[in-house]
Amino acid sequence: MILSYCSNGDRVSQTSIDRRYSHALREKHAGQTVFSCECGCGGRAVHNDHTIARARCKHIHKAELIWDGNNFVNSCEKAHREWENFKSGEWLLHSNCTERLVFLRENDPEGFRVRVELTQASLNEKIYNT
Repeated sequence: MILSYCSNGDRVSQTSIDRRYSHALREKHAGQTVFSCECGCGGRAVHNDHTIARARCKHIHKAELIWDGNNFVNSCEKAHREWENFKSGEWLLHSNCTERLVFLRENDPEGFRVRVELTQASLNEKIYNT
């Protein structure tokens, strides 16, 4: 059985991660079934979009962030794509950008640095190539 590490050294199975994530979703949504996108676009949310991706949480040995309600937001398809494909810089216009960046900086400083640097490089390239 493959186990993932939490920041306190505990190891958790994928089954445990899934169970805890399901519980966190139920807590966050409190019985709601329709959600608005938290990026501020007014669209219908169809994703529970992790600020720090689940695979990254495992990689940095912070599996507990997978089920941390502060690490996932309700996102429409467009907002989800913009966060995932961050080099476009479109995610900078999301109304929840600041909160997500603060969470990212606090919990994954390297991921924060990479996101900011690659977004800046991509935007600079767009400016210079126009």
